[in-house]
Amino acid sequence: MAKQKSIVILPQLKDCGGDLAKTWFVEYSCRNPRTDEMKRFRVYTGFAKLKTKEERYAFAEKIINGIKEKFAKGEIPFLEKEINYNDELLYHNIVKRWGNERKGSIGLRTYLSDFLAIKKVEVIPHSFQTYKSKLRIFCEWAEQSELDKKGVCFFGQESICEFLCYIVEKHNVSRRTVKKYAQILHGFFDYLLKAKKVIDVNPVHDIPNMGAIKDEAAKPIPDRERQLLSMHMKEHDPQLWLVCQMEYYCAIRPNELRQLQIGDIDFDNHIITVPKDISKNQQTESVNIPRQLYEYMYSVLNLDTHPKEFYLFSHNGIPGKVMLGKNNFRFRFDKIRNRLNISPQYKLYSFKHTGGVKLVNEGIDTWELQRHFRHKSIDTTERYIKRNFAVKSNKILNEFPDI
Repeated sequence: MAKQKSIVILPQLKDCGGDLAKTWFVEYSCRNPRTDEMKRFRVYTGFAKLKTKEERYAFAEKIINGIKEKFAKGEIPFLEKEINYNDELLYHNIVKRWGNERKGSIGLRTYLSDFLAIKKVEVIPHSFQTYKSKLRIFCEWAEQSELDKKGVCFFGQESICEFLCYIVEKHNVSRRTVKKYAQILHGFFDYLLKAKKVIDVNPVHDIPNMGAIKDEAAKPIPDRERQLLSMHMKEHDPQLWLVCQMEYYCAIRPNELRQLQIGDIDFDNHIITVPKDISKNQQTESVNIPRQLYEYMYSVLNLDTHPKEFYLFSHNGIPGKVMLGKNNFRFRFDKIRNRLNISPQYKLYSFKHTGGVKLVNEGIDTWELQRHFRHKSIDTTERYIKRNFAVKSNKILNEFPDI
């Protein structure tokens, strides 16, 4: 195991063997977080005017204690020059109006921005927004607590737990959400450890279980509620009705549907291809279009007549050149659901699970369901079935002995 790098070498007096004729000083060293090099510091001031050993030893002790107190607070003796950087943590409306170029010294915010700039090209936009929103809250908490004034090397496991406790108490988040925060923070500090080499240990470890245990998964929608929703959408929002049908019949996620183009639909072979740049799995995958949906898309909506480069879902309820916003479908669905006094446990994403329920009840093979739902492995599909379905047993349903 590699030896950990020292962040500081504590101050000590150099008394020249007690010779008052020579120059006494206090010496200590600190690692520069920008260059990763140790720099030595010496304090000479004040010793020369003191004429006895006792005075010099007492004076040195005050200096040493003062430096140690600064170290304990996370203060390190490097005044970084201000640099120009792109602040990736800013809200979209601020960036749109003022841009994201900023000037500041190297610290937590600049490191977070560097990390996010890498993630922007590594993950799909939806995942990037998750990284951005959670790291923004972490940065705001650190700035509010004035922890950002310390070097990033002073963030310890205790600091991380303190932050996670804060989001649990302040926002009543679930245990699953806490784990997501911890996962993202671990990735950030791993970047500081391995790429930037400005910390010696990743502080995100041994995180205790915290947060409420909640079942946040979307529930399949019962027939009655689904009929109410479908009737309302058919009349008042047919575009959203198409979204729900494509979720139900093709198991395509809302964020994937938002980015789907006419050219991704093969009307000759009854197939929809989800390109890897919009797929959650980051793989190009195709799904069959069931008969009911195909007839609606081809014969009723005549979608094959639109240019292939048009987005399937655009403004004015028809295909067009402009992609809709990422929360557009969800906001519209929630508004209709609430208007109809339907439980909020049923979400837009519930249509995908509802289709899964119907297929399983019809006896679909697990392998077929995996391919249709585009799960990465059969284990994922089996966990999905276990979470959403009871064991199908005719004896339990129809032949259970009377009480």
